[in-house]
Amino acid sequence: MREANKQLNDLEEVKELGRSIGDRLVEMVGPNQAIHTELAVAPDDPLRLIRSMRVFVDGDAHRSLSSASLGTLNVLYLALHELGLDIRLVDDSDIAHVVMAIEEPEAHLHPHLQRLIFRRVLDDKLKTRTAVVTTQSPHIASVADPKSLVALRTVGNQTVAAAAQSASLNRAEWDDIARYLDATRAELVFARRVLLVEGFAEQVLLPKLAESLDMDLDKLGISVCAIHGTHFGVYAQFCEALGIPWAVVTDGDISKNGVSHGEARARALVELLGNASEPAEHGIFVGYRTFEYDLLVGSADNITPCFSTLAELCADPSVEVVQSWGGNDPGHDHFMRMINNAGGKGGYAQRLALRQVQPPEYVINALRYLEQQ
Repeated sequence: MREANKQLNDLEEVKELGRSIGDRLVEMVGPNQAIHTELAVAPDDPLRLIRSMRVFVDGDAHRSLSSASLGTLNVLYLALHELGLDIRLVDDSDIAHVVMAIEEPEAHLHPHLQRLIFRRVLDDKLKTRTAVVTTQSPHIASVADPKSLVALRTVGNQTVAAAAQSASLNRAEWDDIARYLDATRAELVFARRVLLVEGFAEQVLLPKLAESLDMDLDKLGISVCAIHGTHFGVYAQFCEALGIPWAVVTDGDISKNGVSHGEARARALVELLGNASEPAEHGIFVGYRTFEYDLLVGSADNITPCFSTLAELCADPSVEVVQSWGGNDPGHDHFMRMINNAGGKGGYAQRLALRQVQPPEYVINALRYLEQQ
């Protein structure tokens, strides 16, 4: 470093600048009070040189940290912090365990980075470290062990904590929850209220149906969560443990002999939760047949948008079949078969959501129930 400083200071421009700085200081405060200055690349002393080292980014470009993004700085900070903890745990025999608290770290972090970093930070296999993270990010919640989740909610004038681990679920059911809470569905954890539905069609259409009741689900804090099945018990218990008000909308699924599998499903769920009264009193609402068909027959105003949507999606000769119905109910099986011909329930629901449709009565009851929770 001495040799580098000498080569730099031998440049005439540097000599002139050094003299100018010294002369200006003497001019300002006099020769007795002026400090001695010297231009140099870095101090010669090894310890002072080490202390003056800085982290740079972008490889050979050596950009300063001030030019990096806040997200980059957050990642760097967490890496340095983790490295420092590892060193202290090895070198300091007085430290047996570290509790690391991180407040809302998702700011300026790309979703992929949120998942990658906090899958590591929240790893429960690290026996010498415990991480406590406060967050509003579904991406971070999606990589946490669901049993470790604690929800803080305002109840009256108090903050109330509810722990997911209080749910009476077996290991396989906890594994189901863990797989379910990917980044799109982990919104459930942050919702003020949750409407559990069977599939994608309900998830797409229910916000639109709520609009017809002058209900804005976002303003009400209601999340519509499709579980892609009818195993509502696991998710109802999970919501109960976290103190999240919930409701269920499920198909009636009438069998050929007139038995409603949906009603039986609803009563089984009530019993699972340790109750004995009617399912609707506990937020469990059952349709007549299937959601798509119930929409069709639930209001006379829905015939035209439903048939128009099918006609758009179907190819000939299916379009002619739809037109031949003449605005009349073709029956459950014929209607559902035509939806399959049109590409399936998902595509039909997405296209129908562009039109004005009215909710059937059991959907209205479910939305009103949640609105009052």
